[in-house]
This record gives sequence, C-alpha cells and structure tokens, in this order.
Amino acid sequence: MIRLFIATMFISFIAVSILKAAEINPESAKIAKDVPIADLHLHPDPQFPAVDVIKWMDRNGVRWAGAGAKRGRRKPWEQYAAHFGNRFIAFGGQSELNIIYLKQGIKAMHDAENADIKRLFTAAESDLKAGRINGIGEIFANNNTRRGKFGRKGKTDSAAMRLFFNLVAQYDGFLTIHMNEDHDSVEQLQALVASNRKGRVLWNHCGSSSEAESIGRLLKNNPNLYCEISFRYPPVLNPNWRNYSDRKIFDEDGVEEDWLKLIEELPDRFLVGTDSHNEEEYDGAIKTVRSGLLPYLRPATAKMVAFENAKKLFDLK
Repeated sequence: MIRLFIATMFISFIAVSILKAAEINPESAKIAKDVPIADLHLHPDPQFPAVDVIKWMDRNGVRWAGAGAKRGRRKPWEQYAAHFGNRFIAFGGQSELNIIYLKQGIKAMHDAENADIKRLFTAAESDLKAGRINGIGEIFANNNTRRGKFGRKGKTDSAAMRLFFNLVAQYDGFLTIHMNEDHDSVEQLQALVASNRKGRVLWNHCGSSSEAESIGRLLKNNPNLYCEISFRYPPVLNPNWRNYSDRKIFDEDGVEEDWLKLIEELPDRFLVGTDSHNEEEYDGAIKTVRSGLLPYLRPATAKMVAFENAKKLFDLK
C-alpha cells in the first residue's frame, strides 16, 4: 500500500512537472499569431525563384530572411537580394567554400594561403565594405555525421577560419558556422571566438544535436557567440528519424524544459531559422514556431527570439 502511494505521488509529480514545462503564456500566444519573424536560415536556391519565396514569407508573416547559399558558382545570393531589398539577410562565401572543398579537399578549405581562399577573401571584403552582405557562411566546419560528399570535419579555428573571422569583425558582421559538438571542435570554436571578441559567430542549428546544458556553458563563456534554432523542430526535423528526440528543441506541443529555461536565461542570444527544403516544409516550420515555441516564452522573450534580436544584430529595417 505504501509503495502504491509513493508510486502514485511520483507519477503525479512528473505529470505536474510536464504540465508546468508545457504551459502556454496567454499574452505570448496572442503575440505569436502575427509577430513578425526573421528567418536566419533561408538558403537562396536557384530552384526556388525569389519572387516565389517572398510569397511564402508574406503568407507566413516572415518579414526578413536569409543565410548563405549552397548552390551556384559565384554570389548566388545576388538574385535574392535584388528582389528582397532590405528584407534579405545576405551571407557570402558558402557556395565558394563548398566548391573549394569538393575540388581540392578539406585542407585547401582551411588554408589561408590557398589562391581560391584569397580570392574569396577579397570578394567578401568588398561586399562587406559595401554593405551587400552581413557576413560569411554557412561554413561547414564539422558536419561529419552527414553521409556523402558534403560530410566533412575540418578545424574550426584554422588559419582560413581566423582570416574570415577577423574580416567580419572589422565590418561588424557575422561568421555562421555549422559545427557538430565533438570535443575537439568545441575547443576550437572557443579558441576562435576568444581570439577576437569584436568578431561574432552565429552557430547554425544550435549545434545540430547539442544539449541545452553544453550550449548554455558556451554562450555564458563567450559573449560573441549566438545560437540560431533551425532544423531542430518538425517538419524539417522528421519525427521518424532515429535520433529525433536527441535533436528536437521544440515541436507543435511545446518546448523542451531545459531549452526553455536556457532561452529565458539568455534571451538575447537566440534567433530562429527554418532550413526548409520546399514550400510545404516552410509553411509547416513557421507554423510550428508560432504554435510550439513562441507561446511558451515570456512575451518579451518571444519578441526578441522572433525578430528583435535579428533586427538589432543585423540592423534590419
């Protein structure tokens, strides 16, 4: 009888904890319906014309969007920038760095003396100086869990990475990095951001599968490190994937408790993104942000994560 009572109390405690973690803030729920959103992970892609993507954004209440471009040989973001105007958050270098890697290997991608790296540096400096781009990336420093030709693991604080990091620092820009949280990669990231506190890093996907506790330590120790929450929620993150629970930060039913606590503790360090692959995923992603993330945050935090942080950091109009 005593055991049954203890078990019942334990189950009740767990139920109350889960309910508390998933509690919606009524004011935030109202805000979430139509608050403008800045999407920090929308890749320009030739198969999705900019005029069409603007329609996706408009019907979902996304005011600004952008990121690096995976495809195209030279400045593939320019076509988007021409149509988006001040709604586009442009990053250069991703396509060019991918080409260097695919043709010459990981050592060339991290070699500051490589001729193609030098050419990219010159072009990026010109674009940063003119205000055409906001930074460099998405740089795949470590995506070694991905199969195929794009999977790689380099050195996050290599000579080339420091070259580009110091460049964005000079022009008040950002380096955006896709990096899995291997121990050596984390040490390299810390060395990079500590090497120049005027430089800033936006960590794509908040580490892809990193836990809130480890992300929290890194953010607290490095004031020039920021987290972008894309991919880590459905439908872009497929619930049928084997490691879904390790990667999920939120879904349509709410936010993981440890992530909710961290975002509220450091509300000025988080931004949202989608990383969607098609129109249907884009609609679903923004719907999940509006139903599963923003309503569970405090009103001030919901606005900061939705768009205010991005507006301040990237001087959006």
